[in-house]
Amino acid sequence: MAIWDDVIPAEEQAQYEKGGWGGRVGFGERPALLVVDMSNSFVDPRYPYSSPPALAAVPHIKRLLEAARSGNTPIWYTTGARARTDAERGRWKTTGTSSPLMLDPKASEIYSDLKPQEGEVVITKSHPSAFFGTNLVSQLIYWSVDTLIVTGTVTSGCIRATCLDAFNYNYRVIVPQECVCDRGQVSHKVALFEIHMKYGDVIPVEEVLTYLETTGTG
Repeated sequence: MAIWDDVIPAEEQAQYEKGGWGGRVGFGERPALLVVDMSNSFVDPRYPYSSPPALAAVPHIKRLLEAARSGNTPIWYTTGARARTDAERGRWKTTGTSSPLMLDPKASEIYSDLKPQEGEVVITKSHPSAFFGTNLVSQLIYWSVDTLIVTGTVTSGCIRATCLDAFNYNYRVIVPQECVCDRGQVSHKVALFEIHMKYGDVIPVEEVLTYLETTGTG
């Protein structure tokens, strides 16, 4: 049973299948691990941006980090930063940034259990996709990456946008389903369905761990 079966009607899934959507992209030879926005502001329940399931995703992402480090697979993180002007902030439909907690620089720090190690880059972004307005793709090219393992939060926002851009750049997109989360389960499952049908593979984390144990870039 797929994670989205309880929210996507069988007849709608059949329509996708009739059109040939879905299937598998598969793994490539040069993976990279991306941890999207697993900062205090999105993980710690005290913050207004946090997702209730975020803490449950932490140990799964931590296992992937350990496997990636063992195989010398390159790792990137993303986080946000407080905008200095309205134009820089953009047209986000939220007032959460005015919270005193969100104004604290600690809000943008990566959650302690997932703390980056030396040589692991933290990219600051201001929009949903990890690619928009950043040099991520240039760094991925440097490492000859062909497979991007996308983890983090939130599934219907920054994860989906990042997967779409990774797809646009012709990367193989892999989403370990236990390693992403959202504020709402319906939006979470619908986003995973859309990613799996069109842009990449939504698969169990155990399958990704097995892949990382046998594939590295070091």
